[in-house]
Amino acid sequence: MSNVLSLEIVVSGVVQGVGFRPFVKRIALKAGVAGYVVNMGGGEVLIRVEGPRRRVVEFLRLFREERPRPAEVMHMRVSRRRPEGFKAFEILKSSSERVALSMVPPDIGICEDCIREIDSDTRWRDYPFNSCAWCGPRFSMMYRVPYDRENTSMVDFPLCRDCLREYTDVSNERRFHAQGISCPACGPRMWLVDRDGELVDDRDPIRTAAKLVAEGRIVAVKGIGGFHIACRADDDDVVSELRRRKRRPQKPFAVMARDLEVARRLAVVDDDAARLLTSPQRPIVLLRKRDGAPLSKHVSPGLDTVGIMLPYSGIHHILLKSFPEGFMIMTSGNAHNKPMESSNEGALRRLRDIADYFLLHNRRIVNRVDDSVVRFTAGRPVFLRRGRGYAPRWIVMPAPLERPVVAFGAELQNAGAVGVANKVIPTQFIGDTDELENMLDLDRYLRWFVEVYRIDISRAVIVADKHPRYSSRMLAESWAKRHGASIVYLQHHAAHAYAVMCEYGAKRGVVVAMDGAGYGEDGAVWGGEVIAVDHGEWRRVGRLEYHVMPGGDAATYHPVRMLLSILSRGIGFERAVSELLELGVPQEQLRDEVLAAVRYSLRAGRPLTSSTGRVLDAASAMLGICYYRSYEGEPAMKLEAFSRGGRVIEDLCRPSIRWEGVAWLETSTLFRRALDALHSESPRDVAATIQYYVGRGLGEIARREAERMGVSHIYLAGGAAVNDYIAMGVRDAAAESGIAIRLPRELPPGDGSISTGQVYYIALSRDYGTPPT
Repeated sequence: MSNVLSLEIVVSGVVQGVGFRPFVKRIALKAGVAGYVVNMGGGEVLIRVEGPRRRVVEFLRLFREERPRPAEVMHMRVSRRRPEGFKAFEILKSSSERVALSMVPPDIGICEDCIREIDSDTRWRDYPFNSCAWCGPRFSMMYRVPYDRENTSMVDFPLCRDCLREYTDVSNERRFHAQGISCPACGPRMWLVDRDGELVDDRDPIRTAAKLVAEGRIVAVKGIGGFHIACRADDDDVVSELRRRKRRPQKPFAVMARDLEVARRLAVVDDDAARLLTSPQRPIVLLRKRDGAPLSKHVSPGLDTVGIMLPYSGIHHILLKSFPEGFMIMTSGNAHNKPMESSNEGALRRLRDIADYFLLHNRRIVNRVDDSVVRFTAGRPVFLRRGRGYAPRWIVMPAPLERPVVAFGAELQNAGAVGVANKVIPTQFIGDTDELENMLDLDRYLRWFVEVYRIDISRAVIVADKHPRYSSRMLAESWAKRHGASIVYLQHHAAHAYAVMCEYGAKRGVVVAMDGAGYGEDGAVWGGEVIAVDHGEWRRVGRLEYHVMPGGDAATYHPVRMLLSILSRGIGFERAVSELLELGVPQEQLRDEVLAAVRYSLRAGRPLTSSTGRVLDAASAMLGICYYRSYEGEPAMKLEAFSRGGRVIEDLCRPSIRWEGVAWLETSTLFRRALDALHSESPRDVAATIQYYVGRGLGEIARREAERMGVSHIYLAGGAAVNDYIAMGVRDAAAESGIAIRLPRELPPGDGSISTGQVYYIALSRDYGTPPT
């Protein structure tokens, strides 16, 4: 036995649901070593391998070079063990306790091997559900853990003789123990119907659907995690009709391109973008539109970017391959303000006024999962929405929880989360929970995760946002009351701060949290904050200047109201009105009833806000870019797009900060300077400077606090953190003291990360609240 080498290898990361254990067994047999592989739970796989030294070395080489592409090895620990004389190599069955701590695998985009089989003369030719160990649906079709066929909606499709032979053949590296495989003989099927449910085609439904799209029809397509609405992206009339039917006047539509070559005709695709587009996750990536791109002006009006994704299933691949132009709109299939449809019956009932035809299949979508959306900020990829391909991957916390946590997040663009041991597991993107059906989805998916991770709700800590009127808070309170669980309320921007720090495993730091609105500790509407965190304690050390928000929520839809409020502080109300008329702001925006409402609010002096979103909205209105917000973030997004190529005006961008208690940045001074500058400077330069000023000023406050705390990073959080000019301003301010900035990388900076911050706060603070009496 002296020449026998025995190793124990513990691997952690994305190693479940990606064919990892079958891969280990296959290379063990190839290398001629014995031992076993077993799922340890907690995202870990244990491998025992022994044999002659040269064979074990060969096993390690194969492990390094032939690993499945979707697998992600984050940590690997190798140690020597006493040889035990294993005679064979086995995949051991996991215990139920270990399974309960396993990562739920996310859906994986179709791989190139499966695409080749669809396109070649195999039994999978033109088969839309082709998949293997390296690709295909996971979370979207799982009823429960572990990811075994009988626990998924593929249980309805027993394997035929050919598929079963491949499933049990250890030498078949793509289909051995691949839970989601099927073929035309045993798998799901597709068909095409009209809006009345009448059959149109069940022989070649995908190609017929592609032909209908080419003719200008609108088709609802059942995909992996829900329905899409597909139509031409190069025809103004078709896209305008889709906007009318969806009641979506301005919000951009995503476009699916057949391949990278087509994507490059539509947008500027550099190496980083190409890697994202072709990654196993296949997100929608926001990219700069290419000059002369054959896209309708109505696809993303007022923006310089377009959301591009590549096909991530056989359904989409065949559809785009059959469409001559090679690209089409592929937007979420949902009625106005409702969740994306996931069942045939629901789609036919609620999308019949949107779609002319329906491309359907008979595999049940168990868990709705919207497409993930990523953009680049300061050259780095940042989530706008975390869904298919990424959810529900967990984040490892540096501080373990003593009790499980169920976190309900915020209200808009929401996601929930659960916390177990040292893991926080965010749900997929849920949506705006002020809409009843989205709130019911939040309830449903939190219950799903509670069941999967075997959380006893009665001993869990429930966490909710402090806003007293959030639907998510009301849902959290109903859970706490029903189960006798304790509940904790965490301020919105503190939760933003804890979320981004959780991603980096930081326990002390300074965070610039910028968004549209959050319930403030002093009764104001916060949204431009500098937060200092020291373990479980947090302090607000800086903010944007308070301004009255005329008419409350009305100011979010009509940015001119906010603009008048800010300018009134700097130059007075009457002069502000005359200056705006001189600038060319339409009389309709300054009609008598609007001015009366603004005057009334200014006299009342409330509600007050420090919102970054409202400042950006006001700038957008001042520059004539956007006078009405038809979707969340629209004025700010169009302001950033308008600013591309603009320079920062040095005299205009010097921050004016009041260092009194909680420091605050004067935005009234900024707008007074900007108004004067518009007489001599380019509006594009003024737009770029306003955004930069906000980042620079908040960055100055954050830098001073970082120096005081002795920390080397400033973190950015909140929906406005994705703005390039703001991020640049914070970065430049921080760099003066050699401090670096950190952007979120695993979660959206916006409210989709709030629930993660709520969990991490409990881990650091041990604030367990009080059970209801």
